[in-house]
Amino acid sequence: MTDPSGAAALIRDFANTIDVEERTDALADVAGAAEWLRGQGLLGDIARAGAPRDANEPAFGEDDRLMAVTLRSGLRERLLVTGGGEGDVRQIERAQTVLDRLVLSAGLADPREPLRPVTGVAARTALARIAAAWAQVCASGEWRRLKRCPDHSCGWVFWDATRSRTRRWCTMRICGNRAKTRAYTERRRAR
Repeated sequence: MTDPSGAAALIRDFANTIDVEERTDALADVAGAAEWLRGQGLLGDIARAGAPRDANEPAFGEDDRLMAVTLRSGLRERLLVTGGGEGDVRQIERAQTVLDRLVLSAGLADPREPLRPVTGVAARTALARIAAAWAQVCASGEWRRLKRCPDHSCGWVFWDATRSRTRRWCTMRICGNRAKTRAYTERRRAR
């Protein structure tokens, strides 16, 4: 398997809405988070300028953004563990509480969408679609190929396309080289 499925690509892209090296975060504010979700086709027009589409449907707000950030943080920690690193269990647990609030239903109508969000709130539907993607990635076994680079100055989430699924860093040329150089320096100091 050389390319990720749509569900795996969504999880990877969602996890990479924060760029540690560039110090950017697409989910840093309500407008940015709504724009990213809308760009992925996960959120309709209700998030534009924070205005609801109609009086019965709430706008994408700060609570929704915080749920998205918490979910992303937990996924990133889980993907660090997948790659052999030590993830923050508390962040994984907090993300689990977000997932527990999102309701999904199994569907037969469209095999491409076996899990569907069950909510009338668009913001929660967007996050439920990310949860459904995670469930699909786990069910297919693709989760083993999604990893977070263990270099804390990078932290990029990548797809491990190697046959053996043993790739450790997002790129050996940069992050892998940094790690090997640090290890070499530490061994020299120890002598």
